[in-house]
Amino acid sequence: MLPQFEFACLTYHVIGDSEDQYAVSEKQLRDHLRFLKTEGFIVEGFEQLHARLLSDQEWPARYAVFTLDDGHESSMRAADLLMEYKCQATFFVTRNRSQQKAGFIREPQIRELRRRGFSLGTHGTTHRKLTSMSEESCIEELEGSKQWLEQTLGEPVCSMGAPGGFINARVFKLAKRLGYVLVGTCHERMNSPRTMVLPGLVNRVNVRRHFSLGHFRDIVYGSSPFYLWRQLRSAALAIPKELTRG
Repeated sequence: MLPQFEFACLTYHVIGDSEDQYAVSEKQLRDHLRFLKTEGFIVEGFEQLHARLLSDQEWPARYAVFTLDDGHESSMRAADLLMEYKCQATFFVTRNRSQQKAGFIREPQIRELRRRGFSLGTHGTTHRKLTSMSEESCIEELEGSKQWLEQTLGEPVCSMGAPGGFINARVFKLAKRLGYVLVGTCHERMNSPRTMVLPGLVNRVNVRRHFSLGHFRDIVYGSSPFYLWRQLRSAALAIPKELTRG
């Protein structure tokens, strides 16, 4: 029987000293990884999560999933640190950025990440918001990025991180039809193995630069006040968008 415990899925973007809220410094990342190992967490990616959901193997008492979005060039440094602390992760890469944009990892580096044992998934073709696209355009994004990454790696790809975390029933249905099994969102909630199904969604928390180590502890231990704060913040930010549409 699946356990009743819950786990957090962490999402990072850039490792560096930029002032962008999504740029986490190398020291912060090291502090996070050290904390997880000291506290006895098993840290895995979508590939290992998928395998656990398919099997009857016992779940660790303390568990977290680690993901990195966009394919920024600092992903390679993140991989170094993850290996140092014996942590797994999934890197979600955006096709056009990896093919055309400076500052993002290229196909040889993507293959190097796989050689090191990390899993990879898609993050769209152009990083546009899937929920605002026509069905045809959405299929092109989902299918084009999947075919490219499968050709790059020489193996099937069955996971994706929705660009910007935007996902709805229509996009998820298309993703399932195209062979995606796990889809990462930006719904800042914990995940329960007991209620997860395949194909399915994985709730993820964007780790931000201004988060303290105390915030990080709250994330991985599922602090109710922290998650309530994030959900209230998300709801408040959504109100102006709805008024703008009206």
